[in-house]
Amino acid sequence: MNNHVQTYNHLIQRFGNTLQNTSRDTENNYCMTTNQITVVNFDKFKDDIVKKFGLSESPKSCDALCYVNEQFFLIEFKNGKINKHEIRGKIFESLLLLTEELEVTINYTRNNLTFILVYNDSAQGRHDIDSSLSRKAKLTDVLFGLDCFERIYFKKVLTINKDEFETTFIVKHLAN
Repeated sequence: MNNHVQTYNHLIQRFGNTLQNTSRDTENNYCMTTNQITVVNFDKFKDDIVKKFGLSESPKSCDALCYVNEQFFLIEFKNGKINKHEIRGKIFESLLLLTEELEVTINYTRNNLTFILVYNDSAQGRHDIDSSLSRKAKLTDVLFGLDCFERIYFKKVLTINKDEFETTFIVKHLAN
């Protein structure tokens, strides 16, 4: 087992939670998935770093870090309206925290980490829904201007609605 997987397992022991709980929109008490796989609650991991360093301002962070089938996935669940600048901030600050913890460079994340934005179609505007519907035949299109992160920071970037997350990602990677 390599050091990165060992570090991930240590993070699971300290900050493990279900994928369902990490997908929870606490404001609306709504979960984007019901999957019970254990993942790293990245917000709790970030909170620990804030406490460790006594930071007065907390960095932004994605919701979950998952390691399955020898692949890392950084996941952000968004039940509300998508704010591209907020998502970009979460990506950058999460990458900084993760590369520090794993003691790796961006070259490692570029080759070993997939970013997934899971969004709720019903929370998006008409234009975003139209964009989503027009890409149904080709699920590889990246929405919300996040395609610029692929190949430079991540192996792959996916923007998928919550139903696609259940029917593609969960079935492909997490089904037992």
